[in-house]
Amino acid sequence: MIKLLIAGYHGFGNCGDEAILKAMTTNIRCLAGDIDITALSHKPEFTKTEYGIKSVQRFNVFQVVSAIKNSDIMLSGGGTLLQNGTSTRSLIYYLSIIKLAKLFGKRVMLYANGIGPVTGKFNQSLVRTVINTVDVITLREKLSEADLRSLGVSNPNVTVTADAAFKLQSITDERAEELLRAEGFEERGRKRVGISVRAWSKAKFGEDYISKLAKACDNIADTGKEIIFIPMQFPGDIAISKKVSSMMKNKSYILTSRYTPAEILGIVGRVDAMVSMRLHTLIFAAVKNIPMVGIIYDPKIEYYLKELDMPEGGDVRKEKLDSDKITSITMDIFENMNRYKGVLKSKADMMTSKADENDILLAQLIDTIRKEKERKRK
Repeated sequence: MIKLLIAGYHGFGNCGDEAILKAMTTNIRCLAGDIDITALSHKPEFTKTEYGIKSVQRFNVFQVVSAIKNSDIMLSGGGTLLQNGTSTRSLIYYLSIIKLAKLFGKRVMLYANGIGPVTGKFNQSLVRTVINTVDVITLREKLSEADLRSLGVSNPNVTVTADAAFKLQSITDERAEELLRAEGFEERGRKRVGISVRAWSKAKFGEDYISKLAKACDNIADTGKEIIFIPMQFPGDIAISKKVSSMMKNKSYILTSRYTPAEILGIVGRVDAMVSMRLHTLIFAAVKNIPMVGIIYDPKIEYYLKELDMPEGGDVRKEKLDSDKITSITMDIFENMNRYKGVLKSKADMMTSKADENDILLAQLIDTIRKEKERKRK
């Protein structure tokens, strides 16, 4: 039995991070039948029930140390974990787990990670020292590779792949429609536009982007489209969605229940176009071949829009949003739907193939450990 431990931002209600864990566990089970999976989680019971794996409390030092000691492989599992843009404490947490795993002689893989920003010479030195000891590194963006090298990481075992969520499986269209009806959505035979917005205190012009996005939604609704807000962080994104909706004069719908990643993916597949600030809503749209307009707040959004060859509707880091621009691009999608879908299908297929490389490299690592165990038994 190969014992695998996954460390990531799990159990906090973020659909993107949960989508990564769901895709990872599904893919890992397909690799072999002798793999025992444990994940660190803020809510271990939820994680156990939701994914059918073992789970321990991520803030319980004794449980975490025990889980590391009992593992064969530790995966730093998806998302932008190695950064101190959120907090230095978060960076130290994930680096400490990697360091402990190496001290216990475990194999470590960064699985489709994002990197950065990492600021401060001490933090940069820590990242450089720890990550140079890692066995396999897959990164979800070329930007992350550049950030890693800029920190002085010389580890040669680096491959740029793609986000694990490109491999996520969806619920059926029928089930997705049932969920929309349960939320009060009235089927009127109109085209649908999904909206995924997040609160972002670092926007250059403060909350101006909220009113501008509301105006764009109204403009789109004026053309006869249904507006459906799809929160990705529960419950935080519900509040900001309600704020945008409250500024609109037209009717809109907001999903207010907690959904699994597979359910959100299915719902995204039932809209005709997506306007999003959230990375994983854009990835879900790509998986479902739903053309999108991205609102940039972070380099990872900009990167994936370019990789998918989809338009951006503004960058809150440096400018005010232009409601007319967002409206115009969205209308262009409807007018040229087949062209957008053709481009997106080709690009999304390429990203899915890149996401496969995460599991190919993990399978090689598992095979190495399996052979080592067989030699020891002899």
